Amino acid sequence: MKRTKRLTKRERKALDPSHKAGPNPSQQQAHIHCVACGRHIDPDEFTGPPATATWLTCDHGSQFASCVTCIVQAETLIAAHDRTGNPIKAAAAWH
Repeated sequence: MKRTKRLTKRERKALDPSHKAGPNPSQQQAHIHCVACGRHIDPDEFTGPPATATWLTCDHGSQFASCVTCIVQAETLIAAHDRTGNPIKAAAAWH
């Protein structure tokens, strides 16, 4: 008697309706904060008529949010991150 074929773990995950595709919810960022000062940034601040926030990109391709007033400090933090390879030393978040 021939053995029936078993599904691989990936195939079982694909067929499982409770498995959601995409990033893990615990890994998603609930809020956007300035890396320099830690201020909460709303998504519409990036596109508003007077844009009060911007995205800065490191040499590795990661993007970091920054207030327009904190750009110089944020660029300094990102430059240190690029130079050392250590995680960015972001400010503590505040609302």
